[in-house]
Amino acid sequence: MNRLIKDSVVKLAEDLQLPERVIDIDDLPWVPFDDGEEANCYFKPLRFDLATGTWIYLFKIKSNQVLTRHRHTGGSVIGYNIKGQWRYEGRDWIAKPGSFIFEPPGDIHTLITEDEEVITLFILAGALQYFDKDNVVIGQDDIYTVLKKYRDHCHEMGIEVREDLVY
Repeated sequence: MNRLIKDSVVKLAEDLQLPERVIDIDDLPWVPFDDGEEANCYFKPLRFDLATGTWIYLFKIKSNQVLTRHRHTGGSVIGYNIKGQWRYEGRDWIAKPGSFIFEPPGDIHTLITEDEEVITLFILAGALQYFDKDNVVIGQDDIYTVLKKYRDHCHEMGIEVREDLVY
């Protein structure tokens, strides 16, 4: 019988593939996402993929927050809500625990939390652009700014930077 995949191809794949990553999220810090005296949003970084500009993190938002209106550029956003409820201003849905969220590239929205803390797993690519009330871009985050926030926080807190999150 002819083999569908030759042993040499299997060996090549084994030699070139990235190693598995298993991260215990309890070992990772909650990093302040926003600026100010007291942050309203925090993240736990899970992966920084510099080849694609994709980053994955748990995002925690305090209760009763209205986040800055923003747009995702460079790719879609995938979310899975774990805790609390949130919605986008002007939309007719609410993300509850267990909700899967898909956001197309370029979507502009304002995230609003309800009466409890929110934790959502997000997979993002490209940049987040923040708008003021006149639709002027007033800030931006991307994989590099988020990675810098993580590294800066670790250095400030005396926590070891997990370089194995960058792959």
